[in-house]
Amino acid sequence: MSLRLRNPLKMLRSHQIALDFGSGCCLIASPVGDILLDEPSVIALEQGTVLAVGTEAKSFLGKAPERIRVARPVEAGVILDFEAARQLLRQYLNRVVPDDGSRVRVSMVVAQGVTALEKRTFSDCCKAVGIGNCDLIGAPLAAAAGAGLDIRQPKGLLVLGIGHGLAEASVLCLADVVQSESSRYGAQSFHEAVAQHLAGRYQVGIGENMAEQAAIQLAWATRPETPRTMTLTGKYTSNGTPCALELTDADLEHALDTPLAELEALVRRVMEKAPAELVADIAETGLSLYGGGAQLAGLDRCLGQRLGLRTRVVREPRLAAVRGAAATLRPDLDYRRLLVR
Repeated sequence: MSLRLRNPLKMLRSHQIALDFGSGCCLIASPVGDILLDEPSVIALEQGTVLAVGTEAKSFLGKAPERIRVARPVEAGVILDFEAARQLLRQYLNRVVPDDGSRVRVSMVVAQGVTALEKRTFSDCCKAVGIGNCDLIGAPLAAAAGAGLDIRQPKGLLVLGIGHGLAEASVLCLADVVQSESSRYGAQSFHEAVAQHLAGRYQVGIGENMAEQAAIQLAWATRPETPRTMTLTGKYTSNGTPCALELTDADLEHALDTPLAELEALVRRVMEKAPAELVADIAETGLSLYGGGAQLAGLDRCLGQRLGLRTRVVREPRLAAVRGAAATLRPDLDYRRLLVR
């Protein structure tokens, strides 16, 4: 048996990456914000052996036999399956970091509302895959920094992050989170609402991946001016036979009423608890949306009308948080002391 010894000179070097290990996708970025990896946070296992990860594993959802376990290790901002999370992160890390014995330093995005124990689980997962140093960064501040908002100013900022399984509304001021509230009505709730709507209206059953496609391609908060269509496949629940329906966005009217009402209530809740001076600032600074769910058609207009606030979706909302985490790796930006707690 041969032993592999690390070169002491290589151990002095380090690879630096930013990591957003969410329930929907795993994003890894370089210190300058280039996206090195963008894959679903899904892993397929058979008796503990990794069969597939990412996009390939996601295609197994709803199709895999019992011997194959298809898992989403992270749910609603916390790791629920540590071993699956460790194996998935190991696979992704191998794609972006050379195995040359160098140390790996990570700035990792975590949900604002997670407990100290849940944060420690993320740190432990990083250590288990050989990451030498892991700094944890709250998603609201990371996303605001990554989106180019001036988080240092003494003025209230209101942000709403809509991830796969979690939504977080936060009031920021002076590079800190003053008030934050979370809800499980994330993008996944859009997919589930679409599936329930189609089951009730057309007696059609669809799988998780088809529901996600329908939510992305057809669902809306404010109906777009240009009509959209797609062919939806599934089965008729009455007799189990296959079906293929040609649908338009008009067929999904009112499908998202419940999750949209929950998002509105979430934002109102955080403003009710925030100091009056900061809420007065928000009348000027408005509401900024980030996260994959922020890309829902017309969501900014819908929430803007309901809340009476100027509302906008930040540039590249899915990537804002991981790019904010990447900024902490650059000494020239001076974000580390502001974001890393």
